[in-house]
Amino acid sequence: MARRPSAFSALIAIDKPAGMTSHDVVSRVRRAVGERRVGHAGTLDPAATGVLVVGIGQATKLLGMLTLDRKGYVATFQLGAETTTDDAEGEVTRTAEVPDELLDGRAFPRVEALVGWHDQVPPQYSAVSVNGRRAYDAARAGERVELKARRVRIYDATLIGVDRRARSWEVRLDVSKGTYVRSIARDLGRELGCLAHVRELTRTFAGPVTLADCVSLAELEAGGAALVRERCLDPARALGLPARELSLDELADVANGRRIAPGTVRCGVVSREPAQGERVALTLCGGLAGIWRRDGRHLVCETNFPQAIEGVRETPLPSELSPERPLPSRAAESLVRDSLGYDGGPRSHACCDVELLGGVVRGWASFQRDLTLVPPERGEDSRLMRRFSPGRDRFVCAIGAFDGLHRGHRALIARARAEADARGARLMVVTFTPDPARVLGGEGAPRDLLLAGERPSLIQRSWDVDAVLVVDFTPEVAALPYERFVRDVLGAYCDVSALVVGEDFRLGAGGLGTVEALRALGEKDGFDVTGAPLMRDGGAPITATRIRGLLSEGRVEEAASLLGRCHRVYGSVEHGRGEGTGFGFPTANVRVEEGLALPAEGVYAGFVSVDAASGEPERRAYPAAINVGKPRSFSPGEEGESFLEATLLGFGGDLYGRGVCVTFVRWLRAPRRFDSVGELERTVLSNVDWVRRTLGREGIVLQRVPDFSLAELVARSRGEASS
Repeated sequence: MARRPSAFSALIAIDKPAGMTSHDVVSRVRRAVGERRVGHAGTLDPAATGVLVVGIGQATKLLGMLTLDRKGYVATFQLGAETTTDDAEGEVTRTAEVPDELLDGRAFPRVEALVGWHDQVPPQYSAVSVNGRRAYDAARAGERVELKARRVRIYDATLIGVDRRARSWEVRLDVSKGTYVRSIARDLGRELGCLAHVRELTRTFAGPVTLADCVSLAELEAGGAALVRERCLDPARALGLPARELSLDELADVANGRRIAPGTVRCGVVSREPAQGERVALTLCGGLAGIWRRDGRHLVCETNFPQAIEGVRETPLPSELSPERPLPSRAAESLVRDSLGYDGGPRSHACCDVELLGGVVRGWASFQRDLTLVPPERGEDSRLMRRFSPGRDRFVCAIGAFDGLHRGHRALIARARAEADARGARLMVVTFTPDPARVLGGEGAPRDLLLAGERPSLIQRSWDVDAVLVVDFTPEVAALPYERFVRDVLGAYCDVSALVVGEDFRLGAGGLGTVEALRALGEKDGFDVTGAPLMRDGGAPITATRIRGLLSEGRVEEAASLLGRCHRVYGSVEHGRGEGTGFGFPTANVRVEEGLALPAEGVYAGFVSVDAASGEPERRAYPAAINVGKPRSFSPGEEGESFLEATLLGFGGDLYGRGVCVTFVRWLRAPRRFDSVGELERTVLSNVDWVRRTLGREGIVLQRVPDFSLAELVARSRGEASS
């Protein structure tokens, strides 16, 4: 008998309450929406709360495709006792004393040390299948089964609170799929000798889905299918796929699985052709119609959905934004988060200083804590980096300035990551600060697209890099022969398996270290060299120089397309002209960090994200009208003083002294001189009204953005990194 068609198909994120199984949630969703075909991805324990992704109708087919390989949790570890289930639901089996040293500042490194790979044995009460039987069924029957250890990874582990009275820890975790937080608590308690179990657990994210995307069961049962249609997840974004909108002329070919032209896909702020082998979400009128793949000169079918999966939200490109085509609120959060470059990833890295060749080469390194360093010899400076243990790990090294981390840089590092994976090697990215072009270019040196201190963190978070080596680029470093840099700098820290660089890359004195020269050196020293072709867009290579040129002309929308994100600058708020303050809007006069590239003089629409003040639980970004340049108002004596001034919508606190990040989304108008206060007021209000109707009127909470402050980023840029 044929299954009846679903009434509708969608993905919805549920904030699961405690005391319910994931199956219980599915049953409640079935009743609430009147649909039998409902399933879930990523089981949550009954005692846990938080993100549970549920598929309805055809969307159940997506559950196994979702990119939920990483999950985040906030857990309360109860010290002093172990239980049968490794959580508070079980019976206490053993107790132990909790030393005072685990209830003060000395506890923090104990948690950070969790970062890395582990062979983890699941809890006896778990859904792991052993000989066709669930482990929890055997445990409930009083039987003990041998569970095999599984390879899992902890990307980040941070102790965010200690309750001395309750003798418990609050821990934030970012872990790989299949990791049991209960096992982390159990194993850590045994290692510390105090025993432990999980008292409370909340899943804060699953892949790209966060708690902010969730609805409660009470909301769902009150709103039913109508609420699902309003709050459902965008299936293309949940799958991590670029979207291609179908034309009506293509419907028949798609329905019959006939190949179609590649067309143009959208991915964030970028519009481009799909790459060879890339999977694409085919969309039509807000629905996901199929998942196809680029094969040669065509797209070919992988799977179609007879009933389109609802929730696709076409986001206008920056150049398309207007009051008639505003930016949806969810898209606004994604745009700002993407511009900041943070979307999960490990934060707990070790850092140390670098000094080689008698002090000729200096810098710092950031690396994952599971890497093993040779300990310093007696009398050596313990702050300096040691060699990664020889014979244990080989490294693929990607080398470049990587200013801006634009789409071309991202492709090169992704290729290096793939090369390292294929070789079973580690990946180290080697970069320089300041950009070599600034040292070699003299007075006409270009400005930076990123703070130097941002690059290591962005690189490690985006590509799961094992180590980043930041070299202070000086005339002395520029004068080193390329052979010496490879052998005595890279070779001082690791066994080099391969180098990955751009095809136009040059290293060392006189730029003699070309790809061919490096290959010849590799043949002697036993490493390979890949010269990756430059990524092209619009018929020209994507380069930092090209992006700076666009910014200098105020073409921030085109610059965003090449960067893969909107351009932004960091700075601190100080007292200034306050042009918008008199008109009822908080105005930030921003002192931009030295050396950063500002766009051309003019007025822009964008966002200002503000560092959280003491006691504020979350970081927010506010729509803003942004004025860059030199005053041209009627005010005397101001001509010639450069400034960046942003008028924020929805902000109600004190901005002075706060660190901010200013994101440029859309060019509005050229600078001009005003002849009267009234003319100035009308223009400022017009700018603010455009921003309000296009980008929104309230601040947005930034989910999964780490708490790097401006001060920390500046310190990192100056090499003042600390472990």
